[in-house]
Amino acid sequence: MNWRELLRHPAGGDHIVQTWQDEAFLADAVAEYAASGLCAGEAVLLSTTPRSRDLLQHRLGAIAVQPGQLRYLDAERTLGCFMQGDVPEWKSFHHLIGGQIAELRLRYPAVRVYGEMVDVLWRRGEQDAALRLEDFWNELAGLQTFSLFCAYRLDHLDAAQYGPLECVCKAHTHFIPARDHQQLDEAVAAASREVLDHTLAQMLLSLSANQRPATRMPLGQATLLWLHKNMPRTAEKILSGVRERVGPTA
Repeated sequence: MNWRELLRHPAGGDHIVQTWQDEAFLADAVAEYAASGLCAGEAVLLSTTPRSRDLLQHRLGAIAVQPGQLRYLDAERTLGCFMQGDVPEWKSFHHLIGGQIAELRLRYPAVRVYGEMVDVLWRRGEQDAALRLEDFWNELAGLQTFSLFCAYRLDHLDAAQYGPLECVCKAHTHFIPARDHQQLDEAVAAASREVLDHTLAQMLLSLSANQRPATRMPLGQATLLWLHKNMPRTAEKILSGVRERVGPTA
């Protein structure tokens, strides 16, 4: 899975998630997604923090757009429009976000949405609310056609985060865990052979490949999720070996 090609040519109904530690990687990915859509004459709706908005405006500033083709929403303020206490409320969400998407779909051949609202909730410690909001996005995608790109500041090589990470993955069609997917795949294979004997490592890699989750992701990441679920102690050792090979996560 080439993440650049995925973000350049998402299908209607795609719900993509990226985990990140490096702010530049996130900005590059979102700019790829948005710029490709704008250049193809599609509408782009971005719900961001002020920091992300500044980074994206810098990267997208040279692209000529039609009035209203590119829209920004403040993630915090938008959340305040449909949260009731600690939980999102469907009717308000549908009216606000669904209304914006419906309006754009009348004027443009396709709509791309990027949202950081789930990450805002996640970093507040409101994980249940973030996952409920993901459910709302998926319900909305069943009513309207658009592609959606989300991002979470999570470390995909931290074993302590793998329970939440698995929940996040289940809500999405595609998972982008790192900038260099080939490097990740190779690091997982090498670390597996280092922790296990060669034959067992190959058997486990083959087994995890055959039992990949429904969410599309690099084989190496699928292997790590499988190992964490089925062989958690081994997974921690392999995660440590992967981190040594790829360095700080992107």
